[in-house]
Amino acid sequence: MTSHTSTQAHHYLNLPDARTVITKAVRAAAQALDIATQQNGMLCLTADPGVGKTFTLHALLDQRPHLPALRLLARPQARPDDLRHSLHHALGLPGSPPKDPGICDDYLRHTLREPHRIVAIDEAHQLSATCIEYIRYLHDDPTPHLTLVLLASRPRLRALRSKSALASRVTTWHDMQPLTPTETLTAIPRLHQVWRHVPPETIRQLDDTWASGNLRRWAALTHRLLTHQRRNPHQPTTPATLLQPLQPTRAAAP
Repeated sequence: MTSHTSTQAHHYLNLPDARTVITKAVRAAAQALDIATQQNGMLCLTADPGVGKTFTLHALLDQRPHLPALRLLARPQARPDDLRHSLHHALGLPGSPPKDPGICDDYLRHTLREPHRIVAIDEAHQLSATCIEYIRYLHDDPTPHLTLVLLASRPRLRALRSKSALASRVTTWHDMQPLTPTETLTAIPRLHQVWRHVPPETIRQLDDTWASGNLRRWAALTHRLLTHQRRNPHQPTTPATLLQPLQPTRAAAP
């Protein structure tokens, strides 16, 4: 498990000049986060891969600097010691984490007493059963002043829901949806200026045939469009020129 100290959300492929687009899904996630924060609760934010849950969370945390956030990334089958060490480093505590779990926990609990913090764990579906039990311990301990946010891919959500000790403590299960076709026509030109002069019919066709409102796929299309315009400044852009390198090739029939 690793910690992230960056205070700026990054688009997929680190797109230059890409903007944060406030969509209906982002506003709904912001409301869910604010409610969980007011309740000192536990929020589980889910979405299909590429819809934008990680980017959305980082953007929302960046917009709330009054709430210090510890951003952790779970690795497969992380152990409680991994979580302890990640919290130790994310909090900027000096030295190495104490080897004794009890001493380390007392140290963390004392540091987490104030101020109110958000602990966000990405890829939470990868946590082991013992790590989930440790999260339950943090949630139930009255000393830390925490809001816990778990990010999970929707196809892997069963891994979290099956842990009754955790599922019963989640105050909000919030599912992010991809862009609707109507939202796509307005959101994508705002995402990056390179789309401003692309005909709406081209954007609609790209969404229908490949992107399906998925922001990660739209980031890949944006990257491809920028590359195409740089290499072929006088060649018109068509859906075929953007999609060809992104779609898997089919094997020729024998």
